[in-house]
Amino acid sequence: MSNPNERRLFRQAMLAAHTPCSISFLVDCSGSMKHHAETVTLMVDMLSRALEQAGAQTEVLGFSTHAWNGGKPFKRWMARQRPAHPGRLNEVSHRIFKSAHTPWKRANRDITALMKLDYYREGIDGEAVQWACRRLLSQQSERRILYVLSDGCPMDSATKLGNHEHYLENHLLQVLAQASQQGIEVWGIGIGLDLSRLYANTLIADFEHGLDNHFLDDFVRSLRPTRCGPGSQS
Repeated sequence: MSNPNERRLFRQAMLAAHTPCSISFLVDCSGSMKHHAETVTLMVDMLSRALEQAGAQTEVLGFSTHAWNGGKPFKRWMARQRPAHPGRLNEVSHRIFKSAHTPWKRANRDITALMKLDYYREGIDGEAVQWACRRLLSQQSERRILYVLSDGCPMDSATKLGNHEHYLENHLLQVLAQASQQGIEVWGIGIGLDLSRLYANTLIADFEHGLDNHFLDDFVRSLRPTRCGPGSQS
């Protein structure tokens, strides 16, 4: 029984939600990725669910362009008699398939929109990585990781036509260097190829026989607190 004369205070411990890690998946929705759309969708859906159950915040993002072979910027550039060094000549398309604050149960149907193949056009990776990093920095987490799923280098044919050959690739490398300075761990997941020429941290996902335990083991190892730096590769 309680004593009505007891004046000491008692406190009950309350558990507060704490997210030590925020993880984003950024999917390259360029035309060459159409062949892998179903497997990539399955992969990011499964990993998002598992990571959420482990206590991490997860996002699923995608990037493409609004048009093939240049959009309105390309037409304006042509109308101005093609001046030198025009910069990007297509409109970027950035999409959120699952936001960090949306539970997987409410987002898993939205994630399947990655299989909508008419979204897949060209890929301007640098600006997409920059956008994904800004979203990660807005989250209150101790650790931030970005996984970029791609099957090659940045490519927008109109932008390449109007600028030097490595314009988009060089911009991506600048963005990756900035992300490292901001404390964001960026991993390139090469779909059937090695992306170590662009990314300091890489994984290879060989979907020839679908998802396998070898890739999943490598992915789990990439989550261990990290050894960032040139040449670190699983």
